[in-house]
Amino acid sequence: MNGKISKRVGNQGNSMRILGIDARGLESSSGAGIAHAARELIDAMRMYAGDYGIELKLYRERMSGLELRLALRRDGVNHVFVPAGSVSPFLRGVLYPWVHDVAIFWHPEWFPQSWVKRLFTTRMFLFGIKRARHVFAVSHETARAIREFVFLAEQDVTVTYQGANVGPLQWDRVDPPYVLALGSVEPRKNLVFIDTLWPRVLARVPHARLIVAGREGWGDVQLKHAERILTFDDARRDQLLIGASALILPSLYEGFGRTVLEAMSLGVPVIASDRGAIPEVVGKAGILLSPADINGWVTAMTLALKGELDGSIGIERSQLFSWESTARLILAKIQKTW
Repeated sequence: MNGKISKRVGNQGNSMRILGIDARGLESSSGAGIAHAARELIDAMRMYAGDYGIELKLYRERMSGLELRLALRRDGVNHVFVPAGSVSPFLRGVLYPWVHDVAIFWHPEWFPQSWVKRLFTTRMFLFGIKRARHVFAVSHETARAIREFVFLAEQDVTVTYQGANVGPLQWDRVDPPYVLALGSVEPRKNLVFIDTLWPRVLARVPHARLIVAGREGWGDVQLKHAERILTFDDARRDQLLIGASALILPSLYEGFGRTVLEAMSLGVPVIASDRGAIPEVVGKAGILLSPADINGWVTAMTLALKGELDGSIGIERSQLFSWESTARLILAKIQKTW
């Protein structure tokens, strides 16, 4: 389906079960990858929930975990899906978190919190996972990590992947050409590595541009050669993607890597790290490199900027992922475990 959502008429009736959605904060986090994915998943779930005898009730208002708990009790809602993955310690009932990554456990140094705050954050996350009726993960890599840290059985975690709601757009070559890094800027994205080697790329492709589009994330990341775009809407995001000679993702770890999927769905060449869940998404439809391979990254980006990489294979690969299949998988599992 390439991420498209078709209108469906569900099995409406008096026996509909109500599933609460903890959508707090998602509307105000337009540039954040998790919030972006969560909103698109919710849209798909609303399309297909009726097919599973489920009615969704979204809780979008800004409220504390305790206030949400009281609202759920008031509305008689006992089953709650948490698309951002982190379950409030105040929530009760039957819980279904959708987990995106567990990088904070592997590399706490990427998250410059005090040890007290980090301990609280991680303990509360694990507490929520342990209380869940069933856990959903965006990749096999994330599912494996969850099982390792929480000691869950394999049948207690379902891998859902994500979809991509981009396009169709007409690709136009942009001059001067640029490679694009899309997403929040933080140490684990490894953008300083790309910024440092960028003069080598310029020596081969003069006037080429390195564009980094995304809000400031964790840590202090100083980029000398990149053009920064801090704020943009979905339309501008799509324009940046379709005009890029390549989408780059040199991350040291990703729980999924949705930007590479979005790029592939548009036929934009992908150059990415071979770490975390990225290889699961890219497969053979892009160039996968060690995040420390200087010559490999310089060569790959040079080829892209010269127009010598073909991203069309990514379109076929991206069609293996869709929000419909993700939404239906989640709804079916919730229906089965209700």
